[in-house]
Amino acid sequence: MASSSPPSTASSTSSSPYRKLLHSLIYWAVQRCRMSESPCRLTISVKRSPESACSSPLRISVSDTGVGSKLEEFLELDDLTREIPVEKWDGTLFITTTGINDKTIYRYQFNLQEDTSSSARFTKLATTSKICLCLSTEADVDDFILWLVGFVRKIFVLRASNLACELFVEQTASAESGHVCLSQDSDDVHLSITTSSIDRLVSGLKDYALSHGNTSDRDHLKIGTGAAKYVDKRKDKGQLVEVVIMIAHTSSDLSCWMTHCSSTQVLHFEDFVPCLISQSSFNVLTSIDWQSYGFKSKGGFMDDDGNAVLQWDNMAFARSIAGLILSSNDQEFQDECIALLGLGSDQDLAEGTVRSCISEKMNRVIKMNDTKENVEHNTPYLFECERLDEDYIQLHDEDQDLIRDF
Repeated sequence: MASSSPPSTASSTSSSPYRKLLHSLIYWAVQRCRMSESPCRLTISVKRSPESACSSPLRISVSDTGVGSKLEEFLELDDLTREIPVEKWDGTLFITTTGINDKTIYRYQFNLQEDTSSSARFTKLATTSKICLCLSTEADVDDFILWLVGFVRKIFVLRASNLACELFVEQTASAESGHVCLSQDSDDVHLSITTSSIDRLVSGLKDYALSHGNTSDRDHLKIGTGAAKYVDKRKDKGQLVEVVIMIAHTSSDLSCWMTHCSSTQVLHFEDFVPCLISQSSFNVLTSIDWQSYGFKSKGGFMDDDGNAVLQWDNMAFARSIAGLILSSNDQEFQDECIALLGLGSDQDLAEGTVRSCISEKMNRVIKMNDTKENVEHNTPYLFECERLDEDYIQLHDEDQDLIRDF
């Protein structure tokens, strides 16, 4: 368990030392839970003290019921110490730990600023139930909380089998004090303790897409999954990479912030914790032949926070057709095209409306062609529902032949 009083002004990105420090504390808490053979709980608590708004002190507590710690955990914290100025943090960590069969709560002081050979670097303290890591800084607290909420939501996506995660936010700095609890829940009733990690990821991504208002029905989401194993012979260890691609078909009248979005959010996890995508993984994403699946890629980039963003130009063709129709001086031609699209003359015939209508009809045609018998020879399967549909068609045809033979 560890707590901190980080960011309180100016813009702070995910690369800030304070966010790196909190990311590290959460990362190792998750790893301790993964090492445990029993169900574990990870709790992140945020509390703003009722002091002056200018200082906006913030206290963050990270606690878990996992087991064990690794040397790498402290070495990473040691490196992070060098990134934070001494006047902002003195490098002191207070660590509290206990076991289910222990009668005592052990408390230690770990001073990362001390030399490794110094006896003052690691000190055993009197037992107590409180631990804290105090940072004195001025940063935008609201921005920091917003980043933390987004980070925890991404942890929810994984649906780790033995980990229950929750975030508490307590605002007491104003007259409008309140408490918010963000807990992990799902309307997917098919999850069990034996569900594979990739199936859990699929379930989590479905809820993530639904929470953004992309669609109102889980069954309308198209899912593609895959896995690859990379073996580093020099280090004699392998790495399993599991991938889930999700597409939500949105109607033109759907009100959500992702409608007609020309970019795709990429969530990248390592050891069950959200992290920045590696350059090699990003290169693989951009090198996929997306056009064979009906998408026109414009490439991708890494944003200021180090997150991957893929860009698309799916509506370029629809935009061109809409422009040709609306720019024509032939009124009869325009009326005929509008009638073919099923748009009434009394409707708003702005370019966006016509373009959306054309795009929907194109998507409908592509979806119908997805299940043709020759698809297997043209492109690999991206969505598992396509193979299920074709297997059903083939089985149905065989049943009809059997009936005729009988």
